[in-house]
Amino acid sequence: MPIDIISLGKKINRCRKNLALELSDVSEKVGISIERLDEIERGHIEPTGDEILIFADFYKQDYKYFISNEKLSATEQIEVLYRKFGDDFSKEDRWALQEFIYLCENEQEILNYLEYENVNFSAPKYPNVYKSQGAETAEKLRQFLGYKNDELYSDLFSEFRKIGLHIFRRRLCNSKVSGLFIKHPNAGKCILVNYDEDTYRQNFTLSHEVCHALLDDEFEFSVSFKNDNDYREIRANNFASSFLIPPSFIEKLRAVTWNEELIVDVANQLKVNVQTLLIALKSNNCIGKSQYERFMVLKIPRKQKEDFELKGVSPTIIESKKTLLEKGLSTYYVRNCHEAYKNGHISSGRLAENLLVDESELTSILDLFKLKLDYEY
Repeated sequence: MPIDIISLGKKINRCRKNLALELSDVSEKVGISIERLDEIERGHIEPTGDEILIFADFYKQDYKYFISNEKLSATEQIEVLYRKFGDDFSKEDRWALQEFIYLCENEQEILNYLEYENVNFSAPKYPNVYKSQGAETAEKLRQFLGYKNDELYSDLFSEFRKIGLHIFRRRLCNSKVSGLFIKHPNAGKCILVNYDEDTYRQNFTLSHEVCHALLDDEFEFSVSFKNDNDYREIRANNFASSFLIPPSFIEKLRAVTWNEELIVDVANQLKVNVQTLLIALKSNNCIGKSQYERFMVLKIPRKQKEDFELKGVSPTIIESKKTLLEKGLSTYYVRNCHEAYKNGHISSGRLAENLLVDESELTSILDLFKLKLDYEY
C-alpha cells in the first residue's frame, strides 16, 4: 500500500508544531536540510525509510503512525490541549509531555509482553457533578483495593497502578500545573504528576488525577492547575482528601487535643501537607475556625517528606535517582522494561530507547537499579 505523503507531511508538521519548534530547530537536530523538511511537511516529496525512522525517533512516535492511516496517536489530543492551554506550557514542558506519552506507550507495550493483568475497578457513573461523589468513589476504591476502614497506604503509586493506570512523574517548568490526565487511544488512562512539587503535594495531585481518570474519562484530557475552582476539580480534590485521609481515620481524631507538634506528626503519618489535613479536620468539625487559622502557618520542611521511591537509597546515588525520577523513569517502569529485555521481548537497543538514553549509557542507568545486561549475568 503506497504511503499517503500528504497525510504523512501533515503528521510530521503537527508533531513539530506541538513542540513549538521551527524547521531550523529540527534540521539542526536530525541532519535534514530545512528545504527538504519543508517539502516533506508540505507533502511534495516522500521521505526515505531512514528519514521516517529519524522522525519517529526524534518526535518519540511509533513509525507506523506516520505511514498508516489506521494507526492512532495521542498527538491529535496534545494538539487540542495546546490550543486550549498552549500559553501554559513552555517548549521544555512540551518535550516533557511528549516523552511522558512515549513512556506510557512503551509501558503498555511492555506490560503486554509480560502478560500483566490489571484488576478491573468499575467506577460509579454520575449524570451530574457533585463534590460528594469524590468521597463516595474514594471509599468504593479503598474497599476494592482491600483497605480496612482506617488503614493508610504505603506506596500510593503502586496502589493506583493496580487498576491499570499509567503513572509518571516529570518536572514541569510551569509550577501552576500540578498534573494532568490523558486518555491515550492505545495506552489507555495516563497520569502525569509534576515532580517539581514536594512529595506530599505529589501524593495529593496523583489522587486528584486518579479521580479524573475514573469519573471524567469521557474527556480526552484534563489539566489540573493550582487553585482551580471548577466543579470537577472540586470533586477531584474531595476524592483525593477522602482517599488519603479516610473518614474512619478522622473519626478517631475527634477527641484529640490539638497542638502544633501533633498536627505536624499526623500530617507526616498521612503523608499529606498540613493544609490538606486541616481542611479535612475543619470540614469534619474536629477543629474550629480559630485553630484552623492558627495552624495554617505550619509547614513541614521539604527534606523531611519521604519519597517512597527513594526510601533506603544510598546517599551516593540519591541525586542520580532523583534525576531519573524527574524524567519519568520510576523503578516500576525500569524494572518492567528490563524484565521484557531479559525475556527476549526487546533488544538492548530498544531497552535504551525506552529509558531515554543512548545504548552506551545503558549500563550506568541499570546499575542504579541493581540490574545488568545479559552478558553481565
